[in-house]
Amino acid sequence: MAEHGCARLFLVRHGQASLGTDDYDRLSERGHRQAARVAARLAGPVARGAGLWSGTLRRHNQTLAPLAHARAADVERSEDLNEFSTQGLMRVALEHSGRLGLAIPPRHQLADPVAHLDVLLAWCPQVIAVWQSDGFRDPDVGSWAAFRDRVLRPVARWKASLRAGTDVVVVSSAGVIATIVASLAGRELAWQRDLAVSLYNASVTELTLAEGAWQVDVCNCTSHLQSDGLRTRA
Repeated sequence: MAEHGCARLFLVRHGQASLGTDDYDRLSERGHRQAARVAARLAGPVARGAGLWSGTLRRHNQTLAPLAHARAADVERSEDLNEFSTQGLMRVALEHSGRLGLAIPPRHQLADPVAHLDVLLAWCPQVIAVWQSDGFRDPDVGSWAAFRDRVLRPVARWKASLRAGTDVVVVSSAGVIATIVASLAGRELAWQRDLAVSLYNASVTELTLAEGAWQVDVCNCTSHLQSDGLRTRA
């Protein structure tokens, strides 16, 4: 148990996945090393009985594994915390780019996300902005409003844990975490989009709840990843 009134919500982005391969949804070798580092950083809260949550994607569970190695039965896995498909949004944006007046990066850059990651990270907020303004709907996720409402569903239970003095550790993805942080902190959508493409793999964001108001104490922290080239964004 955390000291009453000081419990924290820790939001952890998954470790580096396998961008540019046939199966993105698995950690790379570097991603597994990042997961081990974040587990060491959060060993204290976990040992004190923090509630453990994650999405149901493989990269979430592989990142959570070092944290929850002795507590698998205690993990709350929820599809509410699963990410939208960036590739899916981009496909829809490409299909409707003429109607939307959306500039498109050169196709060879879109086809090689590893070599042209900076280009895609710059374009992604533009695509998300159109989605958020209901310019199109993702065929799998649906509207932005539906996605936002989904990822916020677990918040009531997290609040109850924090108010009882128990920390909560959540492993999810960049879009989910950015949406949660922006919504709880009352930040604008542009801020949310910037955070979504800025979050590092295995970064830690910490929030506290005091008198009904959320405070972001730490955002996108990577101090546990500084050595050995472990700071990655995709």
